[in-house]
Amino acid sequence: MKEYAIAFSSFYRAAYAQEKLQENRIRSELKKIPPNLLKSCGYAISLKTNNIQSALDILENYQITARGVYLIEYENGTPNYTQIA
Repeated sequence: MKEYAIAFSSFYRAAYAQEKLQENRIRSELKKIPPNLLKSCGYAISLKTNNIQSALDILENYQITARGVYLIEYENGTPNYTQIA
C-alpha cells in the first residue's frame, strides 16, 4: 500500500475534503506538510491506498480541487514527497 498527501489551498478545504472521503469509507487524516511543497495552507490529507484515483474521483465529484497530489516514500525514516498531480 502506498502513502499519499493531497494538499489544499486552505485548512477548511482540507478538512472538508477529509470529511467527504470519510463519508465514502476512505480513511485519511489531516496533517501539516513541509512548507517547501506549498507556500499557502500547509495542510494536506494523508492516506494509504493502492488506488489514489478513487479518492481523487470522490473529490472531483464534490468539486473539491487539490493544489497538489504527492506520493510519500520514506528513506531512513525521512519522508520524501514526489508530486504526481
